[in-house]
Amino acid sequence: MNSTFMYVQTLVCPPARWLLALGLFLLSITIHAQTTGSLSGSVIDSENGQGLPGVNVVAKGSSRGTTTDGNGRYQLTGIQPGTVLVFSSVGYTSQEVTVGSQTTIDLRMVSDNKSLNEVVVLGYTSTRQKTLTGSAQAVSAKELKDVTANNVGQLLQGKAAGVFVGNSSGDPRVPPKVLVRGIGTLTASSNPLYVVDGVIGGIPNPSDIESITVLKDAASTALYGARASNGVIVVTTRRGTSGKTQVTARLNKGVGYLSLGNFRLLNGQELYSLQKGVYQRDQPNGNVNDYLPTPEANANTNWFDIAFRPATNTLAELSASGGSDKTRFFLSGNYYQEEGILKGTGLNRFGLRLNFSHNLSEKFRVSLNSAGTYTRGYDNSNGSLYGAYTYLPYDDPYYNGQPYNPITGAKKWYGRDNANFVYNQPFNTFKENTFAGDVLFKAEYNLLPWLSLSTTNRAQTNYYGSESSQDLRGNAAADVLGRLTDYTSRDYNLLTSNLLRFRHSFGDGHSLDGLAGYEYQTYYFESLGATGKGIFSGLNILDATSQPESINGTKTDNAFASYLFQANYGYKEKYLVTTSFRRDGSSKFGRDRKYGNFYAVGLSWIASNEAFLNNNPTLNNLKFRLSYGTTGNADGINDYASQGLYNLTGQYAGVPSAYPTRIENPNLSWEVSNNTNFGVDATLWNRLNVTVDLYNRLTNNLLFNRPLQGTSGYAFITENIGAVRNQGLEVVLSADILQKTALKWRTEVNVGMNRNELTALYGDRTFVANGQRPFALDKPLNSWYMRRWMGVDAPTGDPLWQKVNADGTTATTNNYNEATLQFIGSNANPKLFGGIRQVLNWKNFELNAFFTYAAGVTLYNGDRNLFDNDGAYDRYNLMALQDGWSRWEKPGDIATHPKYVIGGNKNAQRPSSRFLENGNYLRLRNISLNYDLPKALASKAHLGSVRLTASGDNLFTVTKFSGIDPDVAETGEVGTKYPFSKKFVFGVQLSF
Repeated sequence: MNSTFMYVQTLVCPPARWLLALGLFLLSITIHAQTTGSLSGSVIDSENGQGLPGVNVVAKGSSRGTTTDGNGRYQLTGIQPGTVLVFSSVGYTSQEVTVGSQTTIDLRMVSDNKSLNEVVVLGYTSTRQKTLTGSAQAVSAKELKDVTANNVGQLLQGKAAGVFVGNSSGDPRVPPKVLVRGIGTLTASSNPLYVVDGVIGGIPNPSDIESITVLKDAASTALYGARASNGVIVVTTRRGTSGKTQVTARLNKGVGYLSLGNFRLLNGQELYSLQKGVYQRDQPNGNVNDYLPTPEANANTNWFDIAFRPATNTLAELSASGGSDKTRFFLSGNYYQEEGILKGTGLNRFGLRLNFSHNLSEKFRVSLNSAGTYTRGYDNSNGSLYGAYTYLPYDDPYYNGQPYNPITGAKKWYGRDNANFVYNQPFNTFKENTFAGDVLFKAEYNLLPWLSLSTTNRAQTNYYGSESSQDLRGNAAADVLGRLTDYTSRDYNLLTSNLLRFRHSFGDGHSLDGLAGYEYQTYYFESLGATGKGIFSGLNILDATSQPESINGTKTDNAFASYLFQANYGYKEKYLVTTSFRRDGSSKFGRDRKYGNFYAVGLSWIASNEAFLNNNPTLNNLKFRLSYGTTGNADGINDYASQGLYNLTGQYAGVPSAYPTRIENPNLSWEVSNNTNFGVDATLWNRLNVTVDLYNRLTNNLLFNRPLQGTSGYAFITENIGAVRNQGLEVVLSADILQKTALKWRTEVNVGMNRNELTALYGDRTFVANGQRPFALDKPLNSWYMRRWMGVDAPTGDPLWQKVNADGTTATTNNYNEATLQFIGSNANPKLFGGIRQVLNWKNFELNAFFTYAAGVTLYNGDRNLFDNDGAYDRYNLMALQDGWSRWEKPGDIATHPKYVIGGNKNAQRPSSRFLENGNYLRLRNISLNYDLPKALASKAHLGSVRLTASGDNLFTVTKFSGIDPDVAETGEVGTKYPFSKKFVFGVQLSF
């Protein structure tokens, strides 16, 4: 490992020291600058309290002035008492302030067009929606927190165009998959980059989030360069504002119930009737009681009722914020508890946050953001999810009032697995604990009125521990007299980001701003796990009485070094140009290819500010955007993917030994995306906002684990090969349908459309195996490749598949092995997805309904392999036939399902396009009714405000999908999925 650390440290380059020296030099020559007549302050939005960037601050009757920086701050020199300052910004009411003897003037500006003047936080910088050059979509805390969720992905689902969120499980411990503008890689990571409070990393606890901005095109993501190929999700946590300290308390309490969608298994009587008839038909001389229980012994057990439960959830928050003109703070504590609807699963999370900022002087500002969370998760379900699907209703989990053990008991057990999770659950437990801590310190100094130096430093750590216990009294580890596994891991992430920012206005409407900087990030991870057997019952300790079964451990690290530059030019807020450049290095890549260069150019024309459209009563805003640039990806590959490695975990004749496991690739380098985006923003009648984006994203030099021949001794080598193209259209509509009446109605719709294609592999290869979704040239990723189902043979009830002959002609066959593997012509990528929000306000009531949807997606319902098996797994339960399905019973029947045969009908249950289904859905994700107590009544109780809330999550889903839930991850494969729950939540929020 020492050599590895030396390899990582080669990224710590001398320019970092040069930049620090430059900053100290500039600081030294300005620390004694003339301050007579200097004036500073901040300009904030009166609606949301956020700093406003780009506000013109000009001495009336002169050209002397400046503009506010990304945090809404400004500084002027040479300003004498009696000077009148004019604060102006497009979309805000201009204000004039006469300077007296004060040296600080803070101002709140009132918006005359809220949507155009919303502050969009881009991480390193911020801007207003009006002057945004790239494709970025901001989502406010109010829009995020309508659903009950414990992670950012679930909060975002359906709320940003082009952002697909797929959920593989309803387990509260499992986060969803988030994709921004499709999948742009093969075997590397497709996850977006998360940025919290301006720099990479952090803890995005849902309770602390002020807003989220999704950065999608190169103009908005390029400053993150090599980290931004899959998009960037920028999280801003809550901050204090000057004024009276405000205390807010919030309590939500709810309950969730099992929702099985269209999925239903047969009950005991239905299954018995089917199987008895089949047995008597096929074995007329047999004794049916040798195969099935007697009607009296049929327990008719509903295993879903036994495995699942109504589950409670609780959210409690207490926060305080306030401060003076110089000092602001936000302090919060929160608790989140969610029982899983599957018995024995759930989590508890405790969180603390302190965000603090202080102006040491007019020029020098510091801030400290700190957060910590402790999460305790557990899963003591012990196979009950699988059992709920597969166990036969004939079996009774209890015998004489006690849980029954099928292995040792005398009563006959009909289920194939000869297992009863009710008996084993108390003897098998799993628990996990995670502590995450995050500290961010930022210092910013105004070197000149137009130039500032800042340093932002983040330290983040995670500690994880888990324990899995299998008591000797259960069946899982009875053969080894009990088993116990302990696992611990810890990691830390250190990042420093040092920036010089400049902002200057000159001439008649010209403005120039930008930044230059250096970043360095290092990550370290280590883990240790051990398993012992022969454990005393109830003793969850690995000690001398146990025997070692296995031990394992890892240590890994990586580092990134980055140089970044951005320059933005604007003229009279009509023509805007954004340019950026970033050079990134990573220790993951080959010794000669560690660094990559990434750049972007964005152009914007605000046509509505032209004379021919200015003050147009119909078209209030019209902006055209065009951008092109490159971003990169280094995630999802091994930290030492470019190096030749040996495995040192084995022994030979009792002596430690090594064998090669990875081939060196000194040329391994960045996966690169080339992004083009064209966008139009328009506002009509001051009530309808429209945003349309067209994009083309071509990702080259894919980080791909190329398979190798088994005789080579290696499984694969990681190389830069192949290319994937994503093209799409995004539309965002928001309209105030009823605006000036007592009843107000606002609607919001976002639509994402994406088309995906693999445009290059390697060499002459056009196909690489990958299960049912291989990689194939000129095909979309996640294209289905399997035998084509041709239905049921009417005369015999046999299953039929398609066979392609050597001459290209086709025929049908009832021999599964003769059927041809082929592309079916569909894939698991949704062609259309997004969200719909409807908001009604009347007096103190607000009704909010939010829908999510997906269309054009084809899913593989793997549940049907097991539970729609035509008798192949007759010791499993069977799905009930859906509307429009029918089972073959006699010659001539035109049916969807083959003849039911005990033991199976010619492999009819094997994977084929028979189990591909339309995965389109429309879901009422949340509906909530809020009531704000009149302020007069609240004040009598010495409260600032009171809000009461009643809401429901996942109340209904419109879909033809026969499985439990069509909302799945990008693979499109659905198995024995942990179902989602319908939740009903009631809450109260008080402010003091």
